[in-house]
Amino acid sequence: MRLFNQSLTITLALLFVLIIISTPLSTYMTQILGFVILVSVIFIIIKKRQKKDEELFMGSNPEVFVIITSLLLAVFLTGGSNSGLFFLLYFLLFGIVFLYEPATVFVLLLGLILVFSQSLSEGDLLLNLIKLGSLALLSPVSFFFGREFAKREMLEKKIKDKTGQIIEDAQTLREQTNNEEVIDEIDDIAEKAEELREEAEKE
Repeated sequence: MRLFNQSLTITLALLFVLIIISTPLSTYMTQILGFVILVSVIFIIIKKRQKKDEELFMGSNPEVFVIITSLLLAVFLTGGSNSGLFFLLYFLLFGIVFLYEPATVFVLLLGLILVFSQSLSEGDLLLNLIKLGSLALLSPVSFFFGREFAKREMLEKKIKDKTGQIIEDAQTLREQTNNEEVIDEIDDIAEKAEELREEAEKE
């Protein structure tokens, strides 16, 4: 379900941009981009006031939608596949796998190919094809990095859970015994478990 929702968010953002660049709405692209940015700024200000201790960017679906939409509109405003901002799409490919499930990078790739296929004939066709090809080549690399990152996060979570359980069990055992040697050993185990958990949190 999570993968579906994330894929849907990416698809809707790309579809929104595709509609804009393929219809008379393209003449209002600057205004639309400005409106999206303005709404985002207002949202950030409100969010910051309501939850001062919370991070501004959490990688939620609305945030990702805005990022993809804003970035693509900026690229098309400055020349599409010939834009000097096109390189930012490479960062988008790598960034999405750290926010979403790694497999969503392929949804993003297919969407980008569809969106930019509308302007392939503009400018140097071969160069445009090379640029799209570079996105396709980077996607598997991005997927690999995202998958490894997800595995590491899962491992860290397991370590935290297990060490937390060990500490709780040690405290329970400590309360049930009066043997000083046993208590010292239990304290030593709990201390090492706490150190391991702290190390996992630092990673």
